Amino acid sequence: MRNLLEIETGLLSSDAVTTGLQLTKVKSLQKSIKTAERTKFRKSLEMASLIRQGKEWFDLPETQLLFADQGIVWSADELADKVFECRKQWMYKCIKASNVAEDVVEIFERQCKHLQDSGETVKISIVSLNQFAKAYAENEDVNVAELQSPNESILEDTPEENSILEDTPEDVTETTSDTIFTLSYKLNAVNNVAVRYSATDGLVTTNSEFEIKQAILFLQEQLNNL
Repeated sequence: MRNLLEIETGLLSSDAVTTGLQLTKVKSLQKSIKTAERTKFRKSLEMASLIRQGKEWFDLPETQLLFADQGIVWSADELADKVFECRKQWMYKCIKASNVAEDVVEIFERQCKHLQDSGETVKISIVSLNQFAKAYAENEDVNVAELQSPNESILEDTPEENSILEDTPEDVTETTSDTIFTLSYKLNAVNNVAVRYSATDGLVTTNSEFEIKQAILFLQEQLNNL
């Protein structure tokens, strides 16, 4: 976890969020991915599955209310950065990879192993898996060697590196948020104000009308001072 505010640290320490985002497993895998070599790709896939499950849980209306009740309104960027320690683009690449059928993953791995046993240098990563899965869906006779440049080195699944690679519309399968407006305000030492308005759900908040008006009043005062 990184770049966390004190209020966010408190929320992430709660049992509901720890369980919902599977934070214990996430932390453990983050550590092992940085040290493991032979199992790095499989551990990256395992992490990708946790990221997908975490994102699905995060998007639930009740989860949004849980965060809002603590005065926290996160975007997908913040979830990726603060929990999974990567960029949003990489988070969506992982989600895409986690949805690749296991038989396709095994075909990809077998082809990569065959190339390696033949003395070839091959890229084994989340990005190259997504590339292979896309090509395989169009032609089941596709070969990994045909998709990679001959001089490419093995690319470890480092989120910060891969997040800026091949960011084409096909690689980033992002669901556009329908959130139109968000507001977060610390009313006092006890109460937080969090308001979200979406085209689908309308107004989402656990605060009273009075509390929301106090937040708007504070904002208006700051605008008047511009």
